[in-house]
Amino acid sequence: MRLPPLPTIGDVIRLYQLSAAKKLSQNFIMDMKLNEKIVKLAGNLTGCYVCEVGPGPGGITRAILNKDVKHVYVIEKDKRFFPGLQVVVY
Repeated sequence: MRLPPLPTIGDVIRLYQLSAAKKLSQNFIMDMKLNEKIVKLAGNLTGCYVCEVGPGPGGITRAILNKDVKHVYVIEKDKRFFPGLQVVVY
């Protein structure tokens, strides 16, 4: 059985009408290849517990989940991102 693909970061942003809040220093990295490069710099995460602070729409979170981690904890202050993160994390 094959599951349908996750919506893209752009889809999540459009679906939940998200925008970056300058006062919270938010920036969205839409390029998954760049997100993967950022996560690669963290080293081998296989089997690790990872805590991400400020995941926003979940771009880096997706790249972390692709590294076969044991568990990802996300801490997000901005409640606007909760519905989109639930699509990615759960």
